[in-house]
Amino acid sequence: MRILILGCGPLTTLLLASPDSADHQFTILSGDMDCLDDLADEPRVITLLTPEPLMQDYLQLGGIDNADAFLALSEDEYENILTSQIAKHIFNVGKVVCRLENPQLQQFYTELELEVVNPTLDLLQDLNRALQG
Repeated sequence: MRILILGCGPLTTLLLASPDSADHQFTILSGDMDCLDDLADEPRVITLLTPEPLMQDYLQLGGIDNADAFLALSEDEYENILTSQIAKHIFNVGKVVCRLENPQLQQFYTELELEVVNPTLDLLQDLNRALQG
């Protein structure tokens, strides 16, 4: 599975280390150069530094046109919402997962056919379930 991830942080690192993700190819978009450098040696990961991640150009450079799944895992909920909507409704990515902490936003965006995960719960399990479901 080809997975495009917005955001590089502890959650992304956990997902990459998960045995459930061993057969997946990842492209990670982030403005965090240090985090991207830490993942650069991983053979199944492509990293892309994105100073403006909301730009559709960066999503296209990351391969959203060929992605099987898009995971919006940045710390910015509104950035996650916007890029998830773009992935789902403009690029027609089949599986879109959006990280949100706000319960009201979670309910609203779940109704718009986005998989929503809460980082305060068992997020890694939820991510793996969403990718396989």
